[in-house]
Amino acid sequence: MNWNAIVIDDSEIARQFIQASLAEVGFSCVADYGCPAQALVALAQERIATDVIITDFMMPAMDGLEFCSHVRGLPFYRGIPVVMISTRKDANLLRRALAAGASDCLKKPFSLAELAARLQLCLQNAGVRVQ
Repeated sequence: MNWNAIVIDDSEIARQFIQASLAEVGFSCVADYGCPAQALVALAQERIATDVIITDFMMPAMDGLEFCSHVRGLPFYRGIPVVMISTRKDANLLRRALAAGASDCLKKPFSLAELAARLQLCLQNAGVRVQ
């Protein structure tokens, strides 16, 4: 199966790496944004069809927690899994991410096997058929 993802990360290199990783595990990137505020405007206006949203935690102006909270306020995306990624070693990050509405949290660097397994689990929990 081929699923779609939206990627938000302020680093162009990180976005390219995430997109390449997603391609390896069966995802296409339908949109990518370097600024969470721009992503929110596009998501609210365009209703981009996606199976998962992947966002970085640490970004200038708006972090991944705030972004996730805003996404959960958009009716079209309420049931879409949001996966937060971070290099931070903050032990409370997963708790904070889940409280903000994230479906899961991955630590960078992540393996392709972990990325695939966690995304499949998020999709299953969202009711998407996974083979």
